[in-house]
Amino acid sequence: MCPATPLEAYAEEICSSAKLISGYCSLEGYSHPSFDPQAPLVTLPPDAPLNVRQARQKIIDSSSRIQQLATEPSEYLPNLAVQYQRISCIRWLCHFQVLACIPLQGSVCYADVASISNVPERQLRSIARMAMTSGFLCEPQLGEVAHNATSRLFVKNPALLGWTEFMTRFYMPVASKFADATEKYQGSDKNNETAVNIAMDTELSSFDFITRDKELGRHFGAYMKGVQASEGTNFRHVISGYDWESLGDGFVVHIGGAPGSICIALAEAFPRLRVIVQDMPDVVANSPNLSNAQPKAIRNRIKTFPHNFFHPQPIRNANVYLMRMVLHNHTDDESVEILSNLVPALKSSPSARLLIMDTVLPNPGSVGAVDEALMRYRDLTMMQVFNTKERELGEFEELFEKASSAGNGNGNGGEGRLVLKKMGKAVGSALSMMEVAWESSLTNGTTTGHLTNGVNGINGTL
Repeated sequence: MCPATPLEAYAEEICSSAKLISGYCSLEGYSHPSFDPQAPLVTLPPDAPLNVRQARQKIIDSSSRIQQLATEPSEYLPNLAVQYQRISCIRWLCHFQVLACIPLQGSVCYADVASISNVPERQLRSIARMAMTSGFLCEPQLGEVAHNATSRLFVKNPALLGWTEFMTRFYMPVASKFADATEKYQGSDKNNETAVNIAMDTELSSFDFITRDKELGRHFGAYMKGVQASEGTNFRHVISGYDWESLGDGFVVHIGGAPGSICIALAEAFPRLRVIVQDMPDVVANSPNLSNAQPKAIRNRIKTFPHNFFHPQPIRNANVYLMRMVLHNHTDDESVEILSNLVPALKSSPSARLLIMDTVLPNPGSVGAVDEALMRYRDLTMMQVFNTKERELGEFEELFEKASSAGNGNGNGGEGRLVLKKMGKAVGSALSMMEVAWESSLTNGTTTGHLTNGVNGINGTL
C-alpha cells in the first residue's frame, strides 16, 4: 500500500479529529461547531478531555498546512494582501460602532444599519462582506446582515473593541516601520530607539508615549484586559500548570503580580494556600482594593508587599516565587539582574522553586503552524515596541547561567547554579511553565518537580 501523500495525511488528520469532536459533542449534549448565527460563543468547554482539546488543535494546524499545500506559490502575495484588508474592515466596523447597531438576534437590512451608524450604505456592504470572509458577521439572506458567534462576542465584551483600536492604530503602523528602525538603530536595545519612535515620531519610550496619550492609554488598557482573558493567556493555565495543592498552607510570592487577580484565583482554588502580591510601591498600592472585595476566607490569605525586583528579594521563606510574563518585558541584562536578585532567597530555602511562565519560542516547524505564528507575532511585537523579545529555551538557559554566576559572586551562601528542572505547556496555552531551582554544587542534582500531569522533562505537554 502506498504511503499517504502530505495532502492526504493532513486531510485524514482533519477527518479523524473532527469525528472525535463531533462524537464528544453528541455524547455530552453540546452544540456542534457551526456557522449558525446563534452558535455558542464557546465551541468546546475549557474542561473538555485532553484528547478532545488536542483534536481541536490538530484541526487548526492541519487545516492551515493543507491550505498552504493547496495554494500555488504565485498566490502567496494576493492572499497576504487580503489579511490587511480584513483587519482594516474590523477596525472600520468598530470605529463607527456598527456592531452595536445590529441586533444580537435576527438580521437587519444594510440600509437601516447604515442610517443608524451614519455611514455610506455601499461602503458598509463592502466592509461587512469582506469581514464575513474571515468568519466575522454573516448574511443569512441577501441584503441583510446579522451577528455570528465571533462578532457577537465583540458586543458582549467591549474590551475587544479597544483591543482592535490599539492593534490598528498603534501596532500596525509600528510594525510597518520595523525595517526603518533596524536601519537607523542597528539592533539597539534602548527603549526609545524602536519602531515606535519612527512610526509615532517621538523620542519617548513606548510605555511613556502610550500612557501620556489618554485615548491610546485607554485602548491599551482594553487591549491588555482582552489579552489576559484570551484562551492562550487565561489565568486557569496558572491554576492547572503546577501542583499547588502539594504546598498545603505554604505561601507563594507573585512577583510583578499587581493588581492581584492571579493571587485571588490561587486563593480561591486552594483554600489553604497563602499568597503575596508583590509589585512596585505605586502599582501595588491599589491591590488591597481588589483583595478586600473578596470573601473573608480568601482576603485573609492575600497580602501585598511593595518591592522593586531590581533589588534583592527580601522574602526568604516562600515556597514558590512566581513570575508570569515578566522577563519578556526586559533586555537580557535586565533579566539577569532580576533573576540574580532571587538567588539569595532560593539559596535560603533549597526546596523553594521559581516558576517562570512565559512564551518559549519553539524550533521552527516543531509545533502547529498557527501556534508558532502567534508566538512569533508576540516575539516581533516585543522587538518592535520595547526592544525586548520572547526567548528560545537556550536563551532562557543562558540567562540562568549568567544569573547563577552573579548569584555566586554575592557572598550569600555556597556556590551553585539555577537549574531548569522541568518545563510544560498546557494545551491551548500560549505560555510555558518553567520550574527553576537553586542547585548547590554540593548536591547531586536530584530533585522532585511539581509540574502537573506527569511532565518529567523539557518540552512536555501539560
